[in-house]
Amino acid sequence: MSKKATLIAATSMVTIVVVVFGFNSFKQNMIKTKLTAYKPAPAAVTSTIVNNSNWKETISAVGHISADQQVNITPQLSGQVRSISFKSGDIVEQGSMLVQLDDRLLQANKKTSVANLKLSQIEYQRQLKLLKTHSTSQDSVDTAAATLATSQADVEYIKTQIDFMQVKAPFSGKVGIRKVNKGDFIQPGTTVVELQNLSEQYIDFSIPEIQLANVALAQTVTFTTDTYKGQSFIAHITAIQPSVDSQSHNLDIRAKVDQSSTTNKASFISGMYVEAKIDTANKLALIPVPNIAVNYSLYGDSVYVLKADSKVASKDNSKLFLYNVERRAVTTGEERDGLVGVTSGLKAGDQIITSNTQSLKDGAQVLVNNTRPFTHTASVTTNKGEK
Repeated sequence: MSKKATLIAATSMVTIVVVVFGFNSFKQNMIKTKLTAYKPAPAAVTSTIVNNSNWKETISAVGHISADQQVNITPQLSGQVRSISFKSGDIVEQGSMLVQLDDRLLQANKKTSVANLKLSQIEYQRQLKLLKTHSTSQDSVDTAAATLATSQADVEYIKTQIDFMQVKAPFSGKVGIRKVNKGDFIQPGTTVVELQNLSEQYIDFSIPEIQLANVALAQTVTFTTDTYKGQSFIAHITAIQPSVDSQSHNLDIRAKVDQSSTTNKASFISGMYVEAKIDTANKLALIPVPNIAVNYSLYGDSVYVLKADSKVASKDNSKLFLYNVERRAVTTGEERDGLVGVTSGLKAGDQIITSNTQSLKDGAQVLVNNTRPFTHTASVTTNKGEK
């Protein structure tokens, strides 16, 4: 290949490379320009105007239902089950027999003890008569009396053992599921059945020790349970633990369920989970906002607030307005009926965003459309039809 041909080939290659790289550079610059000029459409949101409010301070706690009396029925002596006098779920009376254990050996021993008692009584009476005629000594009379007392004790002991072979209900109530069967050999500590007196029921829960001054006997407690969604029930404090747990520093509270508040035949069973609230005399100054408006994170809670000075009319709809938003850090308190109390970070009259907050960032522009606004029954004023 001549030098001239080589030069032409090299020049052609350089030209091709320059053209390719130039086109790619031009393409990248055009894309960058378009992206820089692109502005995403403002997110459509709803808003509400917040106001000051005073909430009664409440103490919230979780607890459980307890029966007035509850016990696992167990035998006092070992024995084989001869008969069962109840069915699972029965209502039983105090003193009624639930299970009869095999007591035939004890019955036989009782006959022997009764016979010995009769003999001791006869001997004692005979010694007393002989003593009157000076035909026996006082020592013999004392020995006969001691033997009589021993025989009486033996009979009482056997009778008590026989009575223990009948497992009885210590109080009236409802039994649970039977744990033994006829023919089983059971020992002291073996659960026969659970017995509960449901005529009176309580809720047991704990509160922080710092709240001691805010609770008192007869105070009203409102509680709910997942079993009866949408319903609330009433109880009244009947006992306050006189000491605080040394580790948790919580105070145990017991409140009696007001049966008249259990409408629609609502019934509770022991161990049922409840959420309890106690209204105190203290009032909290705060701003209630819809829970959905608050963004919760490990770095703190926040809400998006519309900047009033950034308000401009929408070009597409003159009845709607565009705003820039500000992400505002807030301090939140207790929640109530879908609202959360904000104690700092907001002021009365602020207009906050109540929808689509997950797609926003600080300084973003939004389109406020309250033609179908977020509504709530609590003390939050909804801005209907933004003007």
